Amino acid sequence: MSTQTSSAAVEPVVGSQIILVQHEGIAVRDADRSRDFYMKVLGLEVLPRPALSAPGYWLGRPGIYPQIHIIQGDQTPPGPDAVISPRGRHTAFEVADYDALKALFEREGIRYVENQQPGGRWQMLCNDPDGNTLEFQRSTR
Repeated sequence: MSTQTSSAAVEPVVGSQIILVQHEGIAVRDADRSRDFYMKVLGLEVLPRPALSAPGYWLGRPGIYPQIHIIQGDQTPPGPDAVISPRGRHTAFEVADYDALKALFEREGIRYVENQQPGGRWQMLCNDPDGNTLEFQRSTR
């Protein structure tokens, strides 16, 4: 597959300039189980959420984005046996203490894979309880 690029500037459509990633909505089978997983692995807290029709949680830190929106509904998540892979749809996070997260995975029995990317940067990936892939890298900040 080849990718062609143009040297011409791309002008955004008025009103479409992205300011920030506000949240990631993740389809799950069991909102409580997923809430516990994301709170444990990412250290997030439950945020206020309006009375929506589907069960779920908004997770994050007050005033800090992106947030994770757990949605229990009729969308089918990938499933607990989904392959852990950076080649499919996934969400990536930079973490302050990569080694502590790796130790948490090992202590909690959370299956993960670790890869070295071109250029030498390491990534660690796991799946949440519903097979949604998460990627973690050391913080560059």
